[in-house]
Amino acid sequence: MLRQLMSYVKNCSRKRKYVEDDDEKGKREDLSNGNILNGNMAANNFVKPCQLKAPLVVTIVGLPFRGKSLAAHKISRNLFWKGEKVKVFEVEESANEETLKSISEWFGNSNNVAIIDGMHLTKQSRTLVGNYCRKNVYHHLIVEFECEPDCVEENINDTAEFYQKIDNNQDWLQTFREKNAKYKSSFEKCLPQEGALINVTNSENVLVHSVRARGVQGLLQTIILGVLSSPVIKHRVFYFSRHGESEFNVLGRIGGDADLSPRGKKYSENLAKQLGGPGSSPNAPKPRLIWTSELQRTIHTVQNIPGPRTALKDLNEINAGICEGLTYEEIQERFPQEFAWRDADKLKYRYPHGESYLDLLQRVDGVVQALLLNTEVLVVSHQAVLRCILAYFKGSKPEEIPYVNVPLHTLLIVKSHGYDFKIETVPLKVECVDTYRMQPSNCSIMRTTQEALTTVPQHFDAPLIN
Repeated sequence: MLRQLMSYVKNCSRKRKYVEDDDEKGKREDLSNGNILNGNMAANNFVKPCQLKAPLVVTIVGLPFRGKSLAAHKISRNLFWKGEKVKVFEVEESANEETLKSISEWFGNSNNVAIIDGMHLTKQSRTLVGNYCRKNVYHHLIVEFECEPDCVEENINDTAEFYQKIDNNQDWLQTFREKNAKYKSSFEKCLPQEGALINVTNSENVLVHSVRARGVQGLLQTIILGVLSSPVIKHRVFYFSRHGESEFNVLGRIGGDADLSPRGKKYSENLAKQLGGPGSSPNAPKPRLIWTSELQRTIHTVQNIPGPRTALKDLNEINAGICEGLTYEEIQERFPQEFAWRDADKLKYRYPHGESYLDLLQRVDGVVQALLLNTEVLVVSHQAVLRCILAYFKGSKPEEIPYVNVPLHTLLIVKSHGYDFKIETVPLKVECVDTYRMQPSNCSIMRTTQEALTTVPQHFDAPLIN
């Protein structure tokens, strides 16, 4: 019995030694991977950044001409549109101490996302950023881009063509091919132990484009994963328009499902002439897709424009709840406090039993993401909805969205320009009322009726007659 007990103790001691040896081996391996700072603590024993509050640093990785900058700015635009305070820090090759200092200053001003758009081809260059994030208790996400050879060559040609328009005194095609070849030998692919990682095989072809993720956590990183999961189409054009003037527009009434006024029907004819309908020129653009709201004034606006069409609930006008169908004068008379509250904070104010602009932003998110997967789409919708959609392309701050000017009887053409967008305004010269209302200077609930109605646009007291 004693012999068995001694043998048991000896075996336990041997097992404990093996465990201790394994722990030391694990520490040495972690040290070699740069996961232990100061040589005495494993990385996962450090204070972890707060899931909801800590700033996020996104390190972009990959060889030239893999679509990194387009994707970096697509991430930035999407997060900014959702109200995040984000900035792209552009570096030629890799972040350095000066870059990190600039990021610290950015975060010090209550901003929360920094995207480093560079190559970061070596593990050492990525470790510099990773150690900086661990030291400051920031989240760190690595996004690595790859491309098939045909896609790389296409990107080189597109980039050369873009720069050739700016400066035709240089052989940009040869310059960019040499740049691509220069860095190939120094690229060290990202390893899982470097941190949270999204690996993107970038392509405009949705069947080739793919995304793999490890260690992604939290809302911001999840949003970024969603943005990267769809291809970035380089050359895009979209057409946006409000419906033609409606009978409610004429009377100054909001919401409802009124039909077009006589002038609105004239605008419908002119819009068709612009976009491949009756009376258009042979080289007029023809939308591949037509999206409208479910309301008759948008459906009737596009009735003469050829192309497949879909009526989408997400494109319906903001729901004004108890104020549907009222004029601003009637809202002031019946609900003066509500009217003042909306003027004070139009972005966040929600109509009783209705919606706010924040609700609209969530509603049209899917529309914007679908747009980015297409080109040559015509969207005919309503003032508040188009404000939210156009804010994405304009780069408007959230608080500016309720005051984006989207006039009636105007075609807005949005074209991609590198990783930015340009908006061309084309008035179609059909007379209409002006429905734009500026924020009044006095938004107090104690204001007079006259002060409340100062910026209400003029309207008619009776419908227009054919």
